[in-house]
Amino acid sequence: MKKSKVLSGYLMVICSAVIYGCMPLMSKYIYEDGVNPATLVFLRNFLALPSLAILGFLQNKTLKIKPSALPSISMIAALGCCVTPLLLFTSYKTIASGTATVLHFVYPAVVVIGNIIFYRQRPKWGNVISVIVCVSGIAMFYDPSLSIELEGCIWALLSGVAFALYVIILPHFKYKEIKGFLFSFYIAAASAVMMFLYCLITKQIALPETLKGWGLCLLFAILITTGAVVLFQQGTFIIGSEKASILGTLEPITAVIVGIVLFGDPSNSRTVIGTLLVILASLLIAVFDMKKSKKA
Repeated sequence: MKKSKVLSGYLMVICSAVIYGCMPLMSKYIYEDGVNPATLVFLRNFLALPSLAILGFLQNKTLKIKPSALPSISMIAALGCCVTPLLLFTSYKTIASGTATVLHFVYPAVVVIGNIIFYRQRPKWGNVISVIVCVSGIAMFYDPSLSIELEGCIWALLSGVAFALYVIILPHFKYKEIKGFLFSFYIAAASAVMMFLYCLITKQIALPETLKGWGLCLLFAILITTGAVVLFQQGTFIIGSEKASILGTLEPITAVIVGIVLFGDPSNSRTVIGTLLVILASLLIAVFDMKKSKKA
């Protein structure tokens, strides 16, 4: 694979992580307008459909796909764009978003283990070392002096497991002709349908109460579903699930930096060390992969 394409894959995943890092802050303001987690997941996908449809048509000159691809698309959508955000957004209700994000990032380790179990991939020392450094860095974000809700922690951890399964199966999607914005359009459409049915069945439809709330939801949908999700999907197709999961750990770093800069959140030596370790893990995985590309 050309170095330029590999580099573009890294940049896509990194940009995705930065956008995702701003997600907890945006969701906080949306919740204040009367929206609940389930409705926010529905709106995140539904409001992004027009832009994804236009971009998908411009990129592929059609919105048609093979009907046989729908089951695979639905599975990917359920794990990555329904179950994962629903669990994570729910955890925001009971624990701090920073803590939830940290616990969610158990997923890189789960991805490495999952690839070994499901796809019989031999563990690579470079990835194993990066995961150890990454998990160590994320652990530094946890402050043992603070009390946390067990229920919220469980939701956040389960969101990480669900996202790991999504990351594992994503590169193995066999309908390679369905790509880019067209792929993302159908993922969002499937997610919107499933979440709408879920909201109806559980009676959890809670739409924004003000015009400002609708505007925030629309911005949230465009940035996350049209932006971060598309970038992560395409980056993962290029560099693979393990590398994408490691680079994605820049998300909690973004959340911490935004919290400090915009909200004056306190920082300490643990946060600084954790930040440096996560960045080091991302650099290590890139260096190991570049060396492998040179040998190939």
